[in-house]
Parts: sequence; C-alpha cells; structure tokens
Amino acid sequence: MFNSDARQDQFAANMLEFKRDGHYIDIGACGSVDSNNSKYFESLGWDGICVEIESSYAPQYNNRTAKFINANALDLDYKKLFEENNYPKDIDYASIDIDTLSYDVLVKLPMDEYKFKVITIEHDAYLYGEEYKGKQKEYLLGKGYRLVCENVYVEQRGFNRKECAFEDWYVHPDFFEVDFIDKIQSLNEYPSQIIPKFN
Repeated sequence: MFNSDARQDQFAANMLEFKRDGHYIDIGACGSVDSNNSKYFESLGWDGICVEIESSYAPQYNNRTAKFINANALDLDYKKLFEENNYPKDIDYASIDIDTLSYDVLVKLPMDEYKFKVITIEHDAYLYGEEYKGKQKEYLLGKGYRLVCENVYVEQRGFNRKECAFEDWYVHPDFFEVDFIDKIQSLNEYPSQIIPKFN
C-alpha cells in the first residue's frame, strides 16, 4: 500500500522496478504512515533514515524499521550519517519535503560522494514561483541529474484539481535507460497522469 499524498513513493518504486533491499533518506518525513513518502519501501525490505523536526511524530516511528532522527534537518552531517549507517554510495531514493528549506538541505547532501537514483523535492512554485524551484533545478542539473517530472501538480483534497505545481522529480541517468526516462518525462501534470506511463 502506498502512503504518499502525491504518489512520490509509487513513482520511485516504479522507477526502481520495485527493487528489494534498497536504501532511502526521507527528510521532512512527517507522520510515520499517513502522508509518508518512505513507509512503503519497508515492505520491500529497504533500510531507511527518516528525519523530522516535529517531536510529536516520534512515538509513531516505534512501528517502523527506519532509523528516526528527531532533529532540524539543517543541523545534520549527512555524510557522517550515511557512513554510520553503512549506506552504499548509490542511494535509491531521497525524499526532500521541508517547504522553503528544501534547497538548503539539498545542498547539505554529499552529492560528490553519493548518488541518489531518484529524488522527489518540494518547491511549492504555486506559492513562490521560481524562488526555490529555480535554485534546486540549477543545482541538480549541475550535478548531473535529469528532471523527469517537472512541476508535479498537487492532487489532494482541498485543491479541487487546481493546477498547483509543488514538486519536481529527478533521476540520476547513470541508473536508467534513456528510453525508460523519456517514456516517463512529464511537464505540468498530476501524479494520476504520470504513474500510468509506467504501464
């Protein structure tokens, strides 16, 4: 069962062809199940790290296999964290969802030593235009990532299908066939329009 509000987990799982025994980092993990972008991967035997600043969520993670870190995501040394948890240099999935600070934590990740096969990152362009999205895009493209799904629209209660671009979804081309990436390429679409492209 997928848990993400906008099918980020379903997107990553399909990109990775439902790989077993992978690794993820979930920054801004929120609750342990509802609206969570990484819970699903535990059903595939993945190891994970969930970072969440709000302490009220901490007790929920007693039922997760993930390492839960109740801290400000900007205060962490991610290279040290990955080393301490024996993470491979190729990490399967990074979910970054801390509103206007998503770029600030993105640049703290040790990109020159680790690669992330799939990254979903919040930019809330529907509120801020290019202010955060533009910086994220320039940085990730500069690191060799490919923007596969640009301006993913919000698709949940309260938005009434209003076209609100809130995230971009990237992949590292070292791990995927070009034809496969091209097949999923999307611009200004809802998750319900993106996921069927995998079929």
